[in-house]
Amino acid sequence: MDTGTGHFEILNGFDEESAAQRLRDMFKKYPEHGGVFTIGEIVELKGSRFKVRSIGRKGIRLKLLKKPAPKK
Repeated sequence: MDTGTGHFEILNGFDEESAAQRLRDMFKKYPEHGGVFTIGEIVELKGSRFKVRSIGRKGIRLKLLKKPAPKK
């Protein structure tokens, strides 16, 4: 989760129910949060598509994806 303070808070190693509760707690703790990223998620930045490869406390590692072939 992007805390809005220049760092990421990692939310892994939980079952679905406790992860949802932890996420609610994090939203309360960081009201200016920038959202939640997940490994494997596809994100678009300035017209380019990336896949989230890993997340650390100070950054996200992204993999640039090829543009889809134009439709004929």
